[in-house]
Amino acid sequence: MASLSESKWQRIRELVRKKTDVDCPTLKIDDIENAKGQVRVIYWCKQEDEGKDALQKQLILTNEEAESIGVNRTPRDHVSEIGG
Repeated sequence: MASLSESKWQRIRELVRKKTDVDCPTLKIDDIENAKGQVRVIYWCKQEDEGKDALQKQLILTNEEAESIGVNRTPRDHVSEIGG
C-alpha cells in the first residue's frame, strides 16, 4: 500500500471519529475503494488489530467527504485509491 500524506490520514481519522464516535489514534488504513459510485475506507482502528479480517472496519463516505480526501466519487468499476 502506498503511504498517505499526513493531512489525508488526519482527515480520514477525523471522518472515522465523526461518523463512529470512536477516536483511532493508531488508525491503519488498508484501502480506499471507489466502486460503483461509492467510496469506502477500509481500516483497522487499533494497530494491534491490523491484518485481522474480523476486526477490519469500513466507512462509506458521502460525495463531500470523498472529495475532502481527494477522491472523485464517479461511478466506475472497482478502483483502489491506494496503490501498491
